[in-house]
Amino acid sequence: MRDGGVEEVTGRWGAVRAVMGCGLVAVALVSCSAPEDGPEVASLSTGTGQAPAASTERERPRERLDMTSEDLEALQRPYWKCMGEQGIPDKRAMGDLSVVPEGDERIAAAEAACAHTVPLPPWEKDPANPESHAFLVRVVDCLRGKGVVKVEVVPGESGGHTIAMGGAENDSEQVGLALGHMSECEAEASRR
Repeated sequence: MRDGGVEEVTGRWGAVRAVMGCGLVAVALVSCSAPEDGPEVASLSTGTGQAPAASTERERPRERLDMTSEDLEALQRPYWKCMGEQGIPDKRAMGDLSVVPEGDERIAAAEAACAHTVPLPPWEKDPANPESHAFLVRVVDCLRGKGVVKVEVVPGESGGHTIAMGGAENDSEQVGLALGHMSECEAEASRR
């Protein structure tokens, strides 16, 4: 030892002990330091300073415009599985639900129990999207540019808007033409 109680570091093991000692001092200083004023990285905040309440509602799946019929089928499987667990037959296997009377309480109860599995529409068509009406107008404009005359944006049954094809007489040629160009026009409208 030297004067003042400081040990002299000599040899390889002395150097190792000195480095480890400095490391321990650095860890102790960091551990005991006061917290910084704010985070240095981007973070999300609820604005209340409290943890957000746990959600009791499950997140529903969402369709996308570019999904194939196989993709949509896979997205709907959980719904039909849930409905089957509630005693309601799979309408795809049966053709429709007409074997179960329309006002049957079992259907309403099953739909309520399985609501969390019903896919949401593509965001572009979702009534919750403030831009959905403008998207549908662009789709209709595109369809008209492709020769579809009997097509328009109309209020939807459950809120929002939808595209009506075929006019009042439900012209099957116009409906077929619109459906034939629908994916192409949706893709074009989503790029704008």
